[in-house]
Amino acid sequence: MAKKTYLCSMVILISVFVVSWLIFGAQRYSNEVKLSGSLEQTGRPKKLWTFTEDDREQTVQRRNDQVWKKTAAIMETCEPTKKVVFIKTHKTASTTIASIIERFGYTRNLSFVVPPNRKVADHILSSDSRFTRAMLKNSPLPFNGGKYYDMLTNHVRYNRPEMDEVIPNATYVTILRHPVNHFESAFSYFGWDLSMVNKENPIEIFMENPQTYLDKKVYFWYQSHNGQLFDLGMDTADTNDDKRVDAYIQKLNSEMDVVLVADYFDQSLLVLKRQLCWTMDDILYIPNGVRSETKRRNVTDNIRQKIVAWNKSDFKLYQHFNRTLWQKIDQYGTTFEQDLQEFRRKQQKAMNECIDHTTFVKGDPREARYKLKANASDLCQNLWRGDVTFTALLRDRQIEDRVIHPPNNQ
Repeated sequence: MAKKTYLCSMVILISVFVVSWLIFGAQRYSNEVKLSGSLEQTGRPKKLWTFTEDDREQTVQRRNDQVWKKTAAIMETCEPTKKVVFIKTHKTASTTIASIIERFGYTRNLSFVVPPNRKVADHILSSDSRFTRAMLKNSPLPFNGGKYYDMLTNHVRYNRPEMDEVIPNATYVTILRHPVNHFESAFSYFGWDLSMVNKENPIEIFMENPQTYLDKKVYFWYQSHNGQLFDLGMDTADTNDDKRVDAYIQKLNSEMDVVLVADYFDQSLLVLKRQLCWTMDDILYIPNGVRSETKRRNVTDNIRQKIVAWNKSDFKLYQHFNRTLWQKIDQYGTTFEQDLQEFRRKQQKAMNECIDHTTFVKGDPREARYKLKANASDLCQNLWRGDVTFTALLRDRQIEDRVIHPPNNQ
């Protein structure tokens, strides 16, 4: 009995399939006849399965548009991230990234970990020490007398346990740069050539015996040898141990949510936008901390190889996270290039509206700073503000709030 029932069910299913197929085929034939007639009238080929390159491009564009709309709809359902720890690395375009995050937080009244008000470098927590809560002894408290902050963006070395204590459940972000570009930028910025007698090819002279300058502890010496790993919490001596380096890179891989790459700056920003559920307007920028042309030096292929060898651990770090960046780009979806073009269009529009391209602001001779147009909008002013300016604004705002909302223990 069960066998007969099974056979009857199969016959019914097959019959339904055949009838459906016939109906679908008839409809398709009817549509093809109609379409064929319209194609004949326009003189286009009768073969419906033949597509021109324009047809393919239009089809791909329609598909991308549909995917973009679906992605945008998904993005509308997520909540923008408001707890971010940005580990600021030296000479990696990190000042521009810090300014982007600071602008986001400033315009939303978020609380920042900021250095205390002091006469020198009051936008830096520390360039050579790992973060500890003790650094905040004289810093303003979070808004409303709160216990926890929302964001950290100023220079200080990575120390996850201590950072988690002041900003729990944060998204951790940092940025890296190819070690050759990083070293060349740091070399001029920190003046490692100032003590040299022959300054015709100073980087070449330095690379003849770089250990000498490390032992002398030249200004910001810890940036001259695997400086990016140093900023991310590893001691300089440990960066010479391959096993420790490999283990530390894996540790960073598990702890960092987004690692940006300065050599692919705009692409990295799109990945950051997706990760944080921010908008394109949130990641617009006016470059900050850009070196002046007089502080740039040409590097030969031979010197490039020596720099990579001297900073081999930083190079290993860079290779690892450059791969992870492009993996995230692959995961972004088919709209990535379309979004990148749209972002760059918005970026250029903002630059044209905000910047006077005929002159630079006088200040640090090592940097070239764009000048705002007269009567610039509030948006332009916020885009132009750098790490130093934002830090002062954020500090003053939190100090003022502390007067209005004193701590609970007072």
